[in-house]
Amino acid sequence: IAAWTEHKAGDALEALSQMTQASIYVMRDGKEVKVDVPNVVRGDIVILGTGDVVPADMRLFEADDIKVSEMALTGEPDDVPKNKKLKFKNPGEPEKLTPENMVFSGCSVTNGKGKGIVCETGMSTRIGR
Repeated sequence: IAAWTEHKAGDALEALSQMTQASIYVMRDGKEVKVDVPNVVRGDIVILGTGDVVPADMRLFEADDIKVSEMALTGEPDDVPKNKKLKFKNPGEPEKLTPENMVFSGCSVTNGKGKGIVCETGMSTRIGR
């Protein structure tokens, strides 16, 4: 059973790695630089555009008509519009699975552009859990 479980975990990691692109643009030392996705860390500012695969879970602080396909995460077939607005949860209200100001690892940007700060990477992301 342990060998089978380990094999399945390896398959999940392989699937995660195939869902991401090889590199992405981030802001480092005030400059836009291209880095390999495995080198993206919490706190990085990532620049997203149409066609990019989100490299990590991120909170958007700039959003220009950005839409994301969250099918890999939620099964939702329609693209989801995103924005930079903070929405506070009312007491007793359930937490949204995919808040409007968050984009998630492995999801594709289908329209627009934006910038966000990395909150979680790797197996700590929503899709990695």
